[in-house]
Amino acid sequence: MPYVNVKTAGPLTKEQKQQIAAQISETLEKVANKPKEHTYIVFDEVPRENWAKGDKLLG
Repeated sequence: MPYVNVKTAGPLTKEQKQQIAAQISETLEKVANKPKEHTYIVFDEVPRENWAKGDKLLG
């Protein structure tokens, strides 16, 4: 049972999450022979002000 955690700086639309989930599930099915119905995907949308690159905050 694959578990994938996707973290983003800022929000995604429902449509974007659907497309990402479809692509991840399809890839795991093709490459690792893991059925789509056994794949769990979690989206963590972290506010940009809670992310930094080096010493610079993104938000």
